Parts: sequence; structure tokens; C-alpha cells
Amino acid sequence: MRFLICIKQVPDSTTRVKVAPDGTSIVSDGVTWSISPYDEYAIELALEHKDTAPDTVVSVVTVGGPRTKDALRQALAMGCDDATFVSGEGLGPLGIANALASAVAELKPDLVLCGKQASDDDQGFVGPALAEALGWPHLSQVTRISSSSPGLEYWKETEGGHEVWTAAGPVVLTVQKSAKDPRYPSLPGIMKAKKKEIPERPATGLDDPVKIEIVKLEPPPARGAGMIFKDGDTKAFAQQLATLLRDEAKVL
Repeated sequence: MRFLICIKQVPDSTTRVKVAPDGTSIVSDGVTWSISPYDEYAIELALEHKDTAPDTVVSVVTVGGPRTKDALRQALAMGCDDATFVSGEGLGPLGIANALASAVAELKPDLVLCGKQASDDDQGFVGPALAEALGWPHLSQVTRISSSSPGLEYWKETEGGHEVWTAAGPVVLTVQKSAKDPRYPSLPGIMKAKKKEIPERPATGLDDPVKIEIVKLEPPPARGAGMIFKDGDTKAFAQQLATLLRDEAKVL
């Protein structure tokens, strides 16, 4: 069985992002780039299945510019078997979904996984749009994959618990944060990933009617200074805090 994970390269969560002078982009110099966190959870689900079923092949694919190859090598270092780079910059989410659909048609996986949303734009669009382009069923909020007969079981997170779905045919899953954190790339994995060839294919099937225009980017407002209550009368502090929450913070 072949699993294909669609990944996106985003600024690392530890990177301090700055708005560029044009007000519609970010300053890329000095930014650390990584795989979007929910995509890492999708990779982990696939690798966990491979741990129990060694004949499983775990592949990754991404659409973007040359820099995004680094995300593919990171996935290979985590334990993925092969990677495909689809060259295409400046595409909207629907264009990316259609480019991925063309890659899926060529790679012929049994199962496609995506993170439920990217950490940079939080749209959650590409996974469901990819399922629509492929004509495959789609299941969201997946946190676990387990073997079943005749296919696989997919655990979908719901409010207060899980639903267990089964499917014998191809399906697109969008993955939620699961109980097990994604594994770190090992040193041997990093060395092997550096040597692996990553085939490149041009983006095709680019029906991209949905255009997104970024009008303005701005950082969140700076937080005001906090207030610390030190040694003293606890009751008086409580009264003072209640007054501040009512008169200044306007939350009471």
C-alpha cells in the first residue's frame, strides 16, 4: 500500500515573522522554514502504519518554488521513502489542489493525507479541494489509522470523542493533531535524505479560477504591561483586581 502525504513549507513556529515594507508580504531573510505542523502529524500517522506494516510505502509531495525541496528532505529524514517536487509558484489554493491532483494521478497512491490546515494561512482549503478534484471521498479531523478488513479504519475526532470510519478504496484524509508527536529526523535519516534524488515535475492541470489578493499584513498589537500583586492583603488585592477587570479591561 502506498501512502502519499501532501506537505507545505511554512515559517517555523519559533521564527519571529516581520512584515515587509510593501505591507503585503513577510521578510524572508533570516526565516527558518519547516513543514507545516499538521502535515508533520500526517507524516507520523503514515509512518506509524508503516511500523506495523513494513510493506507500506510512504511518499511525500509538495508544490512550490526551489526552497520547498528542503521540506521534502526533512520528510525523507523522518523516514518517508520517496518524494516528488512539483514546480509551481504563485498558485492559489485551488491551483495547488489541481496541481496535486495531477501528481496523484501519476503517482497512483492508495491513500492521500494532508494536514487539516497550514499554519501560515489557516485556510484548510487544499485537502477538501484535492478530494473534489480527484473525485475521492474526504474525511477530516483524522487522528488515527488502524488496520481493518477489507480496508483501513480511520478515527475522526469529534466533540467529546471519536467516530470510526472504514473505507476499502482510495480516500483523502485531513489530519488533526494526534496523541503521538511527530518523530524527529534521525542522523542516519538526514544523511540518507541528502543523497536521495527528488524527481521534479512541472505543475499541470492548473485550473485556478479563485484568486486571492493580500491587501494588508500587520503584526498583532503589542501587549500592554502586566500588573503583579506581591505580598499584602489578599482580600484587598482581589477587590483591586475586580475593579481593574471591570473599569479598565471591561470584561466584567
